[in-house]
Parts: sequence; C-alpha cells; structure tokens
Amino acid sequence: MPKLGLEMKSGELSAWLVSEGDEVTEGEPIAEIESEKTTAEIDAKEDGVLRRVVLAEGESTAPGGALAIVAGADEDISGLESDAGVGEGGSEPAATDDSVADSGAAEATETAAATGDASSVAKQRPSGSDGPSGNGEVRASPRAKRLADDLGVDLTTVEGSGPQGAITESDVEAAAESETPAATGDSGADADTADKRVFAPPSARRLARELGVDIGAVEGTGQNGRITESDVRAAGGASAAATDSAAAAGSEATDATAASEPVETERPLSGMRRTIADRLGESYREAVHVTVDRRADAEELLAAANAADDALGVDVSITDVLLLALSASLDEHPEFNATFEDGVHRLHEEHNVCIAVDIDEGLIAPVVRDVASLSLAELAETRAEVTQRALSGDFTMDDLSGGTFTVSNLGVLGVESFDPVINPPQVAILGVNTIRREAVPTDDGDVAVRRVISFSLSFDHRIVDGADAARMLGTLVEHVENPWSLVIAAGGR
Repeated sequence: MPKLGLEMKSGELSAWLVSEGDEVTEGEPIAEIESEKTTAEIDAKEDGVLRRVVLAEGESTAPGGALAIVAGADEDISGLESDAGVGEGGSEPAATDDSVADSGAAEATETAAATGDASSVAKQRPSGSDGPSGNGEVRASPRAKRLADDLGVDLTTVEGSGPQGAITESDVEAAAESETPAATGDSGADADTADKRVFAPPSARRLARELGVDIGAVEGTGQNGRITESDVRAAGGASAAATDSAAAAGSEATDATAASEPVETERPLSGMRRTIADRLGESYREAVHVTVDRRADAEELLAAANAADDALGVDVSITDVLLLALSASLDEHPEFNATFEDGVHRLHEEHNVCIAVDIDEGLIAPVVRDVASLSLAELAETRAEVTQRALSGDFTMDDLSGGTFTVSNLGVLGVESFDPVINPPQVAILGVNTIRREAVPTDDGDVAVRRVISFSLSFDHRIVDGADAARMLGTLVEHVENPWSLVIAAGGR
C-alpha cells in the first residue's frame, strides 16, 4: 500500500483489476485504492504474474502493508509467503492489524526489496476476518457482507475466490445471479450471464444497482473487458425506453404498491465519506468548539477586487482579496495559524490556507501554500488551480496536506450564518457568509444601503479564548473594510 500523502493513515482496496494467475506488465494498473480523501490506481512495479492476492476488496491496511505478490510464474515465493504469514494451504496465524503493519509487512517488504521477487509483498491478516476459517466461521470482506445482506445471499453457500478462500463482492454477485434462473426456471442466455465472471469496480456495481442495470449483461469497454461506470450508464440509457414502457403498462400496480410500501434507500458511506465522518467526529469529540460572528462593510472589498482584476489582467475574486486580509490578520494573531497535536500548540510561520471545496464525493480542502509570500496575481492563479484540481479530481494527497488554517465559504450558496467545524489538527476555521444589502446608519445620522458581509470564526477554546477570537475577527474586519494597502502591496510583489 503506497503512502499517498503525509497524513495518510490507511488505504482501502476498492477493486482488483486483475486476478490471481494473470500476467501483468510493469506500469499496468492492477488495483484501485481509496485513501482518506482520494482514490488512486496501483501499478505493477515489474513484469510477472499475480501469484497471490493478500488484501481482499473492501479491506484496509496501513501504508507499507502488502497487497499481493507479483513474481515470475515459476519462482519460489514460499519465503515471501512465510515472512508474511500466508501459507500455500491458505492457513494464517492470528494477528492484529497493528502488529502486522509494524512487523510482518515491513519484514516482507525488506525481503522483496532484497530479492526482487515481488512488486508488493504479502501482509498477514487477522484470522477469521475474510474467509472460511477452521471453526466454520464465514470469511468475507466487509463490502461482501454488506452486499450479501442487500441481495439476500447466504454466505455459507458461497464459494470464495479471494485469498485463502475469502468471499469477495464478485462472488456474492455471481451467487445472486446464479440463484435467479434456478428460482424462475430460466435457462440459456440467462444462465450464461449468471455464470459469466463480472469484472467491475465497486463504484460501477453500486451505480448498476442504483440504475437497476444487470451488471452481468453489460459489455465492458475498460482494460481486459472491465466494466466502467460509463458502460453502466450506457446500458441504463439503452434500456430506458423499455423501462419506461413497462412502467407505463404497470403504472396502476406500481401506484398501489408505492401507496402501501414506503420507499427507503440506503447510502453506504464511501471511503472518502467515512474519512470525513471520522475526522469531523474526532474534531467535535476532541476540540471545544466556539463560534463568534461579526459583520463587515463589503463595498471596498468588492471595489478592490474589481480594480485588481482590471489592473493585473488575471481573474481576481473577492476570495483572493479576502485571503490577503486573512493573512495580514494571522500575522497579528499567530495563535490562530496553528495546529494542536499531542498536547502541543504549534504556531506555523507560513500561512498555508485550506480552501473548502464541495465535490461529488464530499468536502475536501486543498491548500494554498504560503499566502503571505504570493503576489496578488500569483495568489489568484494558485487559488484557481488548486480549486480546479479538486473539482476535476486531479488532486493528490499532498494538495490536501499541511494546512494551518481553513476558510469555508457557504456564502456563495446564500448562507447567512453557520458554525463551521474545525479541520483537525488546526485550531480555527473561518466561515464566510453571503453578501447582503442592508440599510446602515451613516455618521451624519442618515441611512444608506450598503453591501455587507458576515464572518463566522470557529476556534478551539482549549487553545485560544473568546477574547482572542473577538480581536482576531476585529482585525479581519478592519482589513476587509480597508483592503487597498494590502492589494497595492501584493500587486507589486
């Protein structure tokens, strides 16, 4: 399992793209993994044969943990198997994930590096976790178990094709499909479809279930006939007319069923969604969240952004000018540009500001690094680049690592106030709310309509106090309402 970023703690094997016994070539994608807030493909490190799959689909391991053994077809891999605790007969001694990550995987990795026998080495897994064990307990990956529950498949009747007989999602799918013709008396083409081995990642299988597409009947256009999400969507579109016709013909029965049976839909958490849930749950359990709010006149902020946009020839947004104001405020209140880990409050010199970005899989926060050192043009270009990489899915774990403060802008969605959750291990997060027109009293006793923006600053009260946060917000408001000196200085860098 590669380490895709400094903060990566574990990776989940989403799907194998090849099977045991398949020949692989150097650079060929052989597996998909989900790691905290990103996904990636694992490439073969050398030519050879996938001799042993160690980590089943749906299982996780720490960076450095083994996924499989790739070696020559006739090479003796017993030494690697022994080092990793997996024998030819499939028996494994009991072990914990922690002991494996710290010892077995490391020793096997060293052996592979020394002998060149494999591109990835085997890792010992806890016995009884994923396949038929000696005491009759069913071994299946967590995803396979959930899928079996969804499809009503009895796992004790399923023959596992995974490592040491582990039952995989593909095995469950095949079992469910093979049961259908037996129950209905169908044969021929349907039986052929049921017996056909389906190569599709979990994401394509989930989509097929959502669209009501028979995954076994889909022609794959991916590598080695692998079914992609595009293939599933195409199959769903091709059958839409027939589905609509059938739905119209049976509308009365459907309406009656819908009226008597409430519809419920389960949404299993993806790897990214689980990571978000874990991190924000940790944040709320550990940090003492307090949020303070304050409004600012936004007229000069808007005017400065427009002027800079015209003068610099780049797309300067109010977010860019706001980042200048934030960086200047962090200079004056460095206790907020900080992290809190292992009982240590660390103040960071560089202002590495995370920008919260909403993508389909969840919320991520790519980092704009060292904001204070950037010219306004560089800042605008960098902010746009990291945001675009996030939206297009081209980001890496390094894009998400090393942040010292976070900005979350829900104002673009019309939100007037919210309590942003601190992004651990950071100490604070700034929520940016929508800009509104308000009637504001003037110094001469009159009333003027002005554009106003409000901010919500959440902070960890274990580390900083409410008065500190009030002063931090006051400084920010001062810079937002008088941004010209910051814009001129940054424009000339």
